Amino acid sequence: MQLENVKLNLETELVLNIGCPIGKTNAPRVYNKLFEVLDMNAIMLPAEIQKGKLPELLDACKTLDIHYLCPTMPHKADIIPLLDDVDDVSKLFRSVNAVRIDQEGVSHGVGMDGKGAVRAMVNGGAQLDGVTAMIYGAGSISGVIGYELSKQNVKRLYIANRSREKAESIARILKENTPMEVQVIDCEPGVLNRAAEECELLANLTPLGMAGYPYKHDYLGFIDRMPKTAAVFDCIINPPQSETIQAAQKNGLLTIPGMQMLVSQMDVIFDFMFGVQLKEEHKEACLAELCNYLGVQRQA
Repeated sequence: MQLENVKLNLETELVLNIGCPIGKTNAPRVYNKLFEVLDMNAIMLPAEIQKGKLPELLDACKTLDIHYLCPTMPHKADIIPLLDDVDDVSKLFRSVNAVRIDQEGVSHGVGMDGKGAVRAMVNGGAQLDGVTAMIYGAGSISGVIGYELSKQNVKRLYIANRSREKAESIARILKENTPMEVQVIDCEPGVLNRAAEECELLANLTPLGMAGYPYKHDYLGFIDRMPKTAAVFDCIINPPQSETIQAAQKNGLLTIPGMQMLVSQMDVIFDFMFGVQLKEEHKEACLAELCNYLGVQRQA
């Protein structure tokens, strides 16, 4: 990727996308496109940081005058106790994906996954007010997305996960901190079928079906049972036409692919990190960049 905006001087801001493994992360495509269209002298680079090495990384950032980090797994939870300031919701669900270090060395962290996902759902046309929804998966982003769904007045939430212990932990926090009804269910086909008949929204929050990930969904037939007015969201970016999205499209359901979540986060992240407000044309440039990179056409 050629970046005409990067001057490579003392004013160039280095933004690190940190994870382990960092793999084929898509975040730099989006950030660097925004830096280009906004003519910001900044660049995001992926950095594979081993689990347990975050204290050394933060010390290095302060020494090298690096002010911005975007953590992904497994660092979204691990970085929280190392930061000076983290918002309450991110602490509650142990998920931070944007870090700003002030000139004075004070570090601030927030989690934008929930806001980005639900904003993508709303902008994509999903009806959330008063509905029953299902989250498939109980990973690092499930709790914050569940919390943001509650703020949109989702009435009942099913959490389906192979490990009940992880799902029960998220359900307990949601019950204690939101008015939403929350129920953990098994991933057995009959159970999923019965729950799906009530659901106007399904959110796949697992990596199942992601490019390079060795596992796929065991069963997606429950999507056939969802109302024809339902929407299906997938956090997976690559491939855009994921297993979940394809199953929903086969049934004529509204679909919201993962790249919409990534782009929808940019509003709040760029405001938090750089004090920059994005316009629609900036977000459209991000989507075009992602589609071009992945070799797919933009969905209408």
